[in-house]
Amino acid sequence: MFIGEHTFKVDGKGRVSIPADFRNELTEGDPQAAATGRPRMVIVYGHESQKQLIVHTFEGFRALAEEIRGLPRGSKRRIIMERMILNLAKPIELDNDGRFVLPQMMRDKIGLDGTAYFAGMGETFEIWKPETHEAEQASFAEDWLAEMGPNANPLSLLDEAGDL
Repeated sequence: MFIGEHTFKVDGKGRVSIPADFRNELTEGDPQAAATGRPRMVIVYGHESQKQLIVHTFEGFRALAEEIRGLPRGSKRRIIMERMILNLAKPIELDNDGRFVLPQMMRDKIGLDGTAYFAGMGETFEIWKPETHEAEQASFAEDWLAEMGPNANPLSLLDEAGDL
């Protein structure tokens, strides 16, 4: 499970380190990693309106692709998911030092210049420009508190599963 937050520098060539605990999850999520020592992951960079990169373990992405494949061929839901997820994704392999090169196109898409913010999201993690994440998080919290009240407990949402 990917949890927590981390901030890492991105060098001039676009190289960035993956947090060590995230690296362990990526290794567990890639059956070839034990043999190669270089786990793979899949980055979904998504539609132009998406402000972050969503990173899946290799096997996690494979399972997601299978779910999409299970939708009826030609259905609107399947076409949307194929175009917004499968088509806008890139497999990446970490180097021996736990780094990878974040392609220029992806850095440009989210406005990443010198620092990357990693946000653990459970099954996935996200890569953000720190300032963008901070603004989005503040807006999200403000909206949530306005809806739920100032003393709301996020755990109460578990009791309401399916109600949102």
